[in-house]
Amino acid sequence: MHVKGLGILALALIVSPSAYSLSFLGKLKNAFNDCKYSSSEYNETLQYEKEITPVLPEHFSGQFSESDFVNKPWMRDFRLVIVVNKAATGPTAQTLRVYESTQLIYGTKISTGREGFELRRKNKSCAGAPPKSYWSQTPTGFYTPKFLSKDHKSSSWDSDMPYAVFFDIDNGLALHQAAPSYMSMLGQRASGGCVRQDKQSAEYIFNMIAATENAIVPEVNVDGTPVLDENGQVKYSKGQTWISSTTGEAIKFNTFSTLIIIEDAP
Repeated sequence: MHVKGLGILALALIVSPSAYSLSFLGKLKNAFNDCKYSSSEYNETLQYEKEITPVLPEHFSGQFSESDFVNKPWMRDFRLVIVVNKAATGPTAQTLRVYESTQLIYGTKISTGREGFELRRKNKSCAGAPPKSYWSQTPTGFYTPKFLSKDHKSSSWDSDMPYAVFFDIDNGLALHQAAPSYMSMLGQRASGGCVRQDKQSAEYIFNMIAATENAIVPEVNVDGTPVLDENGQVKYSKGQTWISSTTGEAIKFNTFSTLIIIEDAP
């Protein structure tokens, strides 16, 4: 992967708030720091943070259909199409389906974002809460994997994120393995925004995506429309660039022949 050293270090810290159980180190931090809000502090801080924290945009209001492989022929140029349904209820709610060469080959239960508000930690030295307040959404849209991290660790959350497939770096969102304590919650909204899976599924999907690296694939907008070239034809690339919204730094990634669709389809 062609990533600048400092850039990848920063990405290791900008991970989705999908915290596991508070680690021993986290508990130790909280025991020696002022980490608990009083009732008045909590209410005042919560109200203020909600007012200043923007809700993430939803990019895709439609619903995936297998007929899309016919109606949108450029989708067939991705070896894998992974469909995540973040809906709270419905026959395919909180599931992930994998299509390989347009054929459904795998399905599993998942947990997407709680779709609620997450209040920041009281002090920087505390653990068990995000550094900044945010809405625990898994925004709908069309995404491509940016980078994979088999043994990813979130220093912000003091937690492990095995088999992480980062698809939305701006919001630190990834597919990854759920912690054992959250396995019973698969099939319902329960994460901080990431897409949690059981270990078998996370490892299987991680390896499948990894095998598609360095492919020439269509460029796709997050709303599900293809990027067109100057002749009005679908643009294909073997490389992708992410521009940091905070630093403006441009980081190059390899492509993967994988398209990740997040839908909200009751």
